[in-house]
Amino acid sequence: MADLIRALVQVKTPVSLFAFVGLVLLMAFRTKRVPELFFGLAKEKLTKERFAQLLHRFMLFAFAGFVLLIGAAVLGQVLAIKTQARPLSLDDLRDELKSTGASEGQKQEALKQYADGLAYIQQHDLLQAIQALQKSVDAIPTLSAQTTLAYLYQRQGDQVNANKYAAAAQSLADQRGDSLAQVRLEQLSAQGSAATAPKGMVGDKKPFPEGGKSFEAAVTISPGLYVTTHRLEGNTFQYFKARLKAGQTLRIDFRTPDDTGDAGAAIYDADGAVKESGRMWDSRSELKTVQWTAPTDGIFYLSIGGWYGTSANVVYRISIQ
Repeated sequence: MADLIRALVQVKTPVSLFAFVGLVLLMAFRTKRVPELFFGLAKEKLTKERFAQLLHRFMLFAFAGFVLLIGAAVLGQVLAIKTQARPLSLDDLRDELKSTGASEGQKQEALKQYADGLAYIQQHDLLQAIQALQKSVDAIPTLSAQTTLAYLYQRQGDQVNANKYAAAAQSLADQRGDSLAQVRLEQLSAQGSAATAPKGMVGDKKPFPEGGKSFEAAVTISPGLYVTTHRLEGNTFQYFKARLKAGQTLRIDFRTPDDTGDAGAAIYDADGAVKESGRMWDSRSELKTVQWTAPTDGIFYLSIGGWYGTSANVVYRISIQ
C-alpha cells in the first residue's frame, strides 16, 4: 500500500500522466489477446456500421480513461498533502489515542501538552514547543507527537534528535501498518538529507527574519540561506538563538553585496559571551565565515550587525554541522 501511495504522490503533471498511460499500453501489448485483436481488425474490411461501432467504443473507453487519469491526479495531490512533512493536528492525536490502552489521565496529559506545543508553534517559539511535545511523549509515546518533534528538531537544525524521533515514529508506523505515516516520515527524512547537504551562497534565499534587540528577546532561527532586506545602522544588533548538541558547530557564512556594503556577524555562548565574530565594511562581494563548536548541549546565540552597520542585500548562510 505504501508503494502505491508513493506512486500516486508522483502523479502531479501531464508528463507523469502520459507516462502512466504509456505504462498501461505497454503492459496491454505484452499480452497475447490485445495485439491479436488489434492486428486482426487491421486486416479486416470494416463496414461503415462496424467502424462507427468501434469508433464509439474507442471514444467511450478514451473518455473513461481520461476520467480515471484525472481521478488519479487528484488523488495524488490529496495524498501529497496528507504525506507532507508538517506538525500533525490535535485531531490526529485524538484519533490515535482512542486505540491506546493508556489511562484517561495519561491521555489528557498527552493532549494538553500537545495542544500547548501547537500553540507555541503558532507563536514561532520552537524551543517551548519542543519542550511541551517532549512532555506529551513522556505521557504517551504517540506517533503524532514523535513525528512533530522530528519535524521541529529538523527545523532547528538538530538532525541527531530529528533522526531519533523519526526512527521511533517509523517503528510505530511499521507496527500499525500506517502507510500514510510511513510515506510522510520518508518525506521528512528526505528533507533532512537535503537540509544537511552542503550549499553555496548562490541560490534561492529567504528574507532574513527580524531579530530581537537583546539575548532575552532572541528569535529562534533555522539553518538556511538568507538575505537582509534593509540596512542596520552602526552598533545596532539583532539577536537570534539555536539549540546545539555537544560537538555541533554553528557556522555563519556571509557575503557583502556586489555594489559594496557593510556586514557583521557574531556567535555567543549560553551566557552571552562572544566566542567568534567577523565584520566587513565598504567591501564588494567579500565572503567571511565565523564558526564555533558547542562544548555542551544547550541554547546558544548569534547576531548580525556591526560597528559600521549591515547593508541591505547581505547574504547569510547559517548551518549546523
